[in-house]
Amino acid sequence: MREGGVQHLRGLYQAFRQEQTGLVRVVATWIGQDGTMLRRMVDTCRRVDGRQWEHLATRALEFPLPYRPVPGAPIYGVSLDDGTAVLVAEHDLCGPLLDLVTALLALGDEI
Repeated sequence: MREGGVQHLRGLYQAFRQEQTGLVRVVATWIGQDGTMLRRMVDTCRRVDGRQWEHLATRALEFPLPYRPVPGAPIYGVSLDDGTAVLVAEHDLCGPLLDLVTALLALGDEI
């Protein structure tokens, strides 16, 4: 194989490695007005569809939403193993973050 071919393969390998987000666990928490909590988690390394969860989490947290709580309204928290965490009030929950939270609370494992 020519040197250029080896370099090309190394470049593809590096691109593949950078594409992986390295996420392991994605956690969503719903906190109601009375302090009750519902928490669900997806461990992406133990799932066949782990890459889809990682992709959704990456898109959801790419542009964090503002934290503007309203008294008496629920808030949502999303956290990742790498220390990334966001809080968002229910009225601001939208877009990919809404998709992620909805999927996690519906399909995630109870903590």
